[in-house]
Amino acid sequence: MSGPALSSPTFVSTDAGLAAACTRWAAAGRLALDTEFVRERTYYPLPGLVQVDAGDGVEFVDPLAVRDFAPLGRLLADPSVELVMHAPGEDFDLFERLTGVVPLQLFDTQRAAAFACHGMGVGYRGLVASLLGVELDKGETRSNWRRRPLTPSQLSYAALDVAYLHQLREHLASSLAASGRLAWLREDQEHFRLAREADGGPDAAYLRVRGRGALAAPEHAVLRALAAWREREAQTRNIPRRHLVGDATLIALARSGGKTPSRGVRGLSKAALERYGEALGAAVRQGRDAGPDVRDRHVDLRPLARRVDALKQIVAEVAATLELPPELLASRRALESLVLQVHVQGGDPPPELRGWRREPLGDRLLASLRAGE
Repeated sequence: MSGPALSSPTFVSTDAGLAAACTRWAAAGRLALDTEFVRERTYYPLPGLVQVDAGDGVEFVDPLAVRDFAPLGRLLADPSVELVMHAPGEDFDLFERLTGVVPLQLFDTQRAAAFACHGMGVGYRGLVASLLGVELDKGETRSNWRRRPLTPSQLSYAALDVAYLHQLREHLASSLAASGRLAWLREDQEHFRLAREADGGPDAAYLRVRGRGALAAPEHAVLRALAAWREREAQTRNIPRRHLVGDATLIALARSGGKTPSRGVRGLSKAALERYGEALGAAVRQGRDAGPDVRDRHVDLRPLARRVDALKQIVAEVAATLELPPELLASRRALESLVLQVHVQGGDPPPELRGWRREPLGDRLLASLRAGE
């Protein structure tokens, strides 16, 4: 299949130019969208380029030249404009940084591909190759997108990142409509947006710490305080979390019984101890003094691991029947939340196991939990 013709892209490099372009793009009703950024040494992504295709050719927004991104923010929040993107998690971070908002009406071609039985986490170039028969170059994946002027090779690579999104969208939307799964995708994308808002603040940072499920409730309270400190410190200094302390170190500190951080803690270097020891100690004491709350009760999932494993087997069986990746139906975190919220605390299932998942999966999971009571 032949691809779109790539003419010389138009650059938007002034505030007035962006405002005018956003008016045109809003009238189109559907945009292919992507970004290029640098994030190796910072907490926040540093913008390099924004690529837009409203169906009539690729245009580039230069975020190093534009200063007023309010028109772009209004465009992203416009419910009448669909934004076609591929795996946009980090792009959301950049748009939130530039505009204060994230895309409202999203069509994620990676998520759509999973619902259309093409596998979980398929890359853009792999999807273009398998669905459209076009092989794209990967030559600029490590580029410095902040350097000016951008090279012709960079511009070609960036343009191709959006040039096929409209075709992918049409192919996948048609497939999902035929299988009755287009509404499933829409629901999942809205859940992603809402969950991102709920999990985005420092007080929810502990949810992203690997290994937290093995902690007892008092330890979990300490972890929550430590993770919140790390998140705020990383934001304030604009450095990656890993440049402060790693997840394994936070877990070790949470298990330390409220002791003052020392060199004996796993992964805590002498330099990190000298620089952050006092703040880490304060966070440990804060978590210890606050103690467990409703979020920490029964957090130790080790006694419930057999139940979670049984639910995981049900997920695998249903996924095979639907020809979907098991992780698309339910992650282990979702199954652990189900056990805690329903089996232990007597509450409702987590949001990600309601909606379209209830009939093929949720009811079976609940029945399994009740049978094991």
